[in-house]
Amino acid sequence: MLSKFKQKILIIFLLAVVISLSACSKSTDPDRKEIKLGCLAYSEPMLQWIKEGLEPLGYKVEIVMFDANQLPATALKDGSIDGVIANHKPWIDTFNAQNKSNLKMVQPYHFYSFFAMYSAKYKNVSELPENAKITVMSDPTNLERCLLILRDAGIITLGPKNGPFYTVIDIKDNPKKVKLIEAEITQVARSLQDVDAVISSAYFIASAANVDPKVFLFEDRQNKDFPLGLIVRAEDVESPWAKEAVKVLRSDKNKARFAEQYKNKYTLY
Repeated sequence: MLSKFKQKILIIFLLAVVISLSACSKSTDPDRKEIKLGCLAYSEPMLQWIKEGLEPLGYKVEIVMFDANQLPATALKDGSIDGVIANHKPWIDTFNAQNKSNLKMVQPYHFYSFFAMYSAKYKNVSELPENAKITVMSDPTNLERCLLILRDAGIITLGPKNGPFYTVIDIKDNPKKVKLIEAEITQVARSLQDVDAVISSAYFIASAANVDPKVFLFEDRQNKDFPLGLIVRAEDVESPWAKEAVKVLRSDKNKARFAEQYKNKYTLY
């Protein structure tokens, strides 16, 4: 007969197994009907469209709003939500590498962001003065993107990478001695009036700085290489709910809504 101590240990062990199996079954259950989706302010309308389209199919959809760029992906990795529309694919790939996670974007990819260099003071790149202050994004993938835009615009040249991404230490030549100010992606556009130029997404430049996103100094040549769409954990990428969600987003009705909601800020594939 087991002692009381051993009985308690056995009970604790069995409870742990049950909880673990329950968590696993929830994360991989292809037939589950309760879905929790995360977003940033810009992507909340798209999740509302998904909710509207999935609920008649028997799904219960809860939308969770986040106020910082990395928080939705962290919540998805940790299992507190089931999907997000927030970050572009290269950003998610970097997040996976840094956090040992396996988040995937469901295909077909839905849209991409228009990135460009903007200025409230100048109309051409050639007008930027010596020691110009340019605000760029601080996270690794977007900082590299900014540096490549500056290179393609002829403002700097880059040497070999000293790590997985280009950083400011990889700038080889900077003839105008421009000064780069790093800021979180959602804050870059807010500095437009305080610096000589910013590199920002069209969404933030239109929303935060009230600037026409088609009036820019230089367009990112890689815009189509940064897809955005529904991101889930790898085990859910082929799940019925995720496939249905993307189908809802890409319906003719919601493509028309997208065009109306995001005039010139985002572009559908």
